[in-house]
Amino acid sequence: MTITVKHLTKSEFKEPMVIFPLRQYEILMEYLEDIEDRLSVMERMNEPNISQEEVEEKFIKKFGSK
Repeated sequence: MTITVKHLTKSEFKEPMVIFPLRQYEILMEYLEDIEDRLSVMERMNEPNISQEEVEEKFIKKFGSK
């Protein structure tokens, strides 16, 4: 992915800023969300699997119904 950026360093800003087109921002955010999702999956890879029936049973016990 290539991003065109404009780097601002004017003294009126407290910190340096970068400006780039909204569509490129959206693409970047989607990319970061995908990375977060993949990390979540990797972190949970070694957890035991449970069936949908077990999940439903635990839900019913906790909340009373589906």
